[in-house]
Amino acid sequence: MQIDKTISTWPVFLLLLFVTLSKYNLYIGFSLKIYMIFLAIILCVYFREFYFRSLYHYEILLLLFYFTYCISGAFSLYPESSIRVILGVILVLGCYFIMRFIVEQTSISTIETSIATVGIIFNAVSLLLYIIGLKVTGGTSVGVEIISYGLLVDRDYPRLIGLLEDPNIFIFYNTIFFSFYLTNLKGVKHSVGFILCVITSLLTFSRGGIVALLLVVILYMVLANFSKKLKMIAASFLCLLVLYIAGSFSQLDVNQIITSRITDFSTDGGSGRFELWGQALQYFMSHPLFGIGAFNFSDYYEFDHNIKLYVHNTYLEVLVESGIIGFVFYFHFLLFLIITLLKTRLHIKKPYIVLTLFAFLLQMVSLSLMINEAFFVFLALALKYISVFERKGAESYETQPKG
Repeated sequence: MQIDKTISTWPVFLLLLFVTLSKYNLYIGFSLKIYMIFLAIILCVYFREFYFRSLYHYEILLLLFYFTYCISGAFSLYPESSIRVILGVILVLGCYFIMRFIVEQTSISTIETSIATVGIIFNAVSLLLYIIGLKVTGGTSVGVEIISYGLLVDRDYPRLIGLLEDPNIFIFYNTIFFSFYLTNLKGVKHSVGFILCVITSLLTFSRGGIVALLLVVILYMVLANFSKKLKMIAASFLCLLVLYIAGSFSQLDVNQIITSRITDFSTDGGSGRFELWGQALQYFMSHPLFGIGAFNFSDYYEFDHNIKLYVHNTYLEVLVESGIIGFVFYFHFLLFLIITLLKTRLHIKKPYIVLTLFAFLLQMVSLSLMINEAFFVFLALALKYISVFERKGAESYETQPKG
């Protein structure tokens, strides 16, 4: 049941590329995204070959969580919101199973070559759009929620959003590329990709995202050998040099902006997140077992505060909307996923997978990512590595793609 080898390179490459274009969609009651259309075409073309491989324990737990989450919507105070997110869950889960099929038919070397190529395209285009945005706005960083191409002026900070709609989400999507280049600094292609990743990630000025990536670097520095440590130090120094030179021409003082963002943390309550988290805990205490219902937090919050906001913490969102029962399933899904990755020694053979998950878990502390296509793509990729190892053992991992 293999996809024709003459086209096997393209499905996974296009999947990764189209997922990074999630901003561009057609609203038809829900956001119809490019990658969804692509997956529907793939399903039609390979319908006869399509199959469901057996689920891993962590996948079963994930499905049990979403079942519990959706059921909670039947008893919610705002069923319209629950119905909307339930349809979204069904759609994205359907897409995930097609992603699994595509990735399963693709070799690991092809997957990694696609990641390396798409990462450069995603970051280069995003950086270009950011520069255009700076030029269009005249280089000024004064304003609130002003969007120009790949630039978001957020409380006077010129933040990069690139091909996406939010700087924090951008760095989340960029994590898999960053982790891959970090652990594969071989050749010009991967080095250029790493430099682009560092530059675009810093320009998001996302405090949580940057801290997560810094911790990834520290963790890998501990695990890596001496030669890899030297490569990381050299590449990081080159990134900072490029930013300094670019900043001197554009009058964009990156160091001053990052310092200011850190200073603001003590006064803005994590951009208001601490107040949201406190409110979420109050809602949870009133409905501890089954939660307030799927996708109901923003409606509850709007009723109390006349503004529609999200929790900005995936774990709290799971807890408050699906209760203790849903949270137990979600927690065990993550736990079993981590155990499976460690059992298959991916932290040694392919550390970028484990580092990506580590960064994701950190970033989810400050982001609401109940259903996110980047996370499901990651799950599909992780499944490929897990299944290859279990079939043939660690020696079956293919050689790294050439840079």
